[in-house]
Amino acid sequence: MQGRITRISVTYELDGIEGGAKYRFIGTPALERYMRPERFEELMEDLTLGCEQVLTARQNPDRAALKVVR
Repeated sequence: MQGRITRISVTYELDGIEGGAKYRFIGTPALERYMRPERFEELMEDLTLGCEQVLTARQNPDRAALKVVR
């Protein structure tokens, strides 16, 4: 199954700020703009592979969960 990631959003928690933790939203355009191009492309490749694995596992009810091999 081939596809592509169209958007990513990350909520990043900043600690140590007066009044408690603050959350910042970071979207795909900011990630692409401020990350080194090779790191951004690697991130997209990893996320795409992860999405494909999840979708494949969901289509096969015999596989309850993905296994992590390190």
